[in-house]
Amino acid sequence: MNFAYESAARGSELKFAFVVQRYGQQISGGSEQFCRAIAEKLAKRASVTVLTTCATDYMTWRDELPPGESELNGVRVLRFRVDAPRDVPAFNALSEKVLNSSPPMEEQERWMRMQGPVSTALLEHLKREGESYGAVLFFTYLYATTYLGLPLVAGRALLAPTAHDEPAIYLSMFDGLFRKARRLLFLTPEEREFVYRRFCLPEDAGVVAGFGMDAPGGETALPEAVRALEGAPYLLYVGRVDPSKGCEELVKHFLRFLDEAPESPLRLVLAGTPYMEIPKHPRVIATGYVSEAEKNGLLGGAMALAAPSPYESLCIAALEAWLRGKPVVANAVSKVLVGQCQRASGGVWYRSYAEFAECVRMLEAEADLRRRLGEAGRRYVERKYGWETVEQVYFENLSQVAQG
Repeated sequence: MNFAYESAARGSELKFAFVVQRYGQQISGGSEQFCRAIAEKLAKRASVTVLTTCATDYMTWRDELPPGESELNGVRVLRFRVDAPRDVPAFNALSEKVLNSSPPMEEQERWMRMQGPVSTALLEHLKREGESYGAVLFFTYLYATTYLGLPLVAGRALLAPTAHDEPAIYLSMFDGLFRKARRLLFLTPEEREFVYRRFCLPEDAGVVAGFGMDAPGGETALPEAVRALEGAPYLLYVGRVDPSKGCEELVKHFLRFLDEAPESPLRLVLAGTPYMEIPKHPRVIATGYVSEAEKNGLLGGAMALAAPSPYESLCIAALEAWLRGKPVVANAVSKVLVGQCQRASGGVWYRSYAEFAECVRMLEAEADLRRRLGEAGRRYVERKYGWETVEQVYFENLSQVAQG
């Protein structure tokens, strides 16, 4: 630890707040998992409070957890009620209009309030207690907790934008937000390059802080539907089963692959909460939400991990797969995914159905290729994603902001 930060931590405890739209072990979103991992690491070195809502479902923002203070894995959590659930049909209609035009600022901000989650109680807490935290780190640029909350504590705010090339980021309402934060913390070089280009930021606006990974371990289990496969090979997707994550296209590609290769024994396993209709097919297994032990078991038994999202700032599931020596099949529309696979030498990628089918055929046929890609990925993650380095970057940037 740098001596200056060590002395500060010992002299008077540093107080950090993390603001995120939803929080908890049952939350599978990438930015929420990212927030929880960093919070739990830094709670051993400073006082960390997570400010979040009572919602668990990003589609409705309904209050499902009790408001008030609780503790999770050593982290103090303050939950606040959401003002109102999202009107999904109205939001979808407005999104269609806003994201496909150049709307005036009032309409953009109306979209943001419908995007949510809006919690007046959380915002009032930031107004009232914001100065009691040395630094306030906001996770993901996209939600109202960040858009409405960060300006209230701009003098001590950091932003982990988890940004990627998607329609929303081109709204002019975000131009000022990215400049209000004292420091931007990026997950990958591709994310930093894209955000700098989009917002014309100065060179010292932020750093690539990365993400840390723990060595695989702990309990393993398999969902009953996968145990019934009795060792049949499967391509695995882990995360929110959502069209925006590329899952609809993944299923279509896979079913077409089966039509063209009926001799293949391969299955597709979708592990995560579904936000789309999944076709009924004996070779497509949807497990629903899985525990950490079940995720460990699924990754350990998979032929490869599918990473189909066109929008990524970092694919944590790919890192988890590589740690278990598994190759990744990635959507090449995402520069981040391609960059991850190239740096790791741990995966293959596709832009079309034909390329997807070729990737799957190649991995199915060549066990040695699967082994070499998986091992290269494992070595890469162990070398580049150790928590010691990543934790220090976050701690130092938060401490610098806290100390002015």
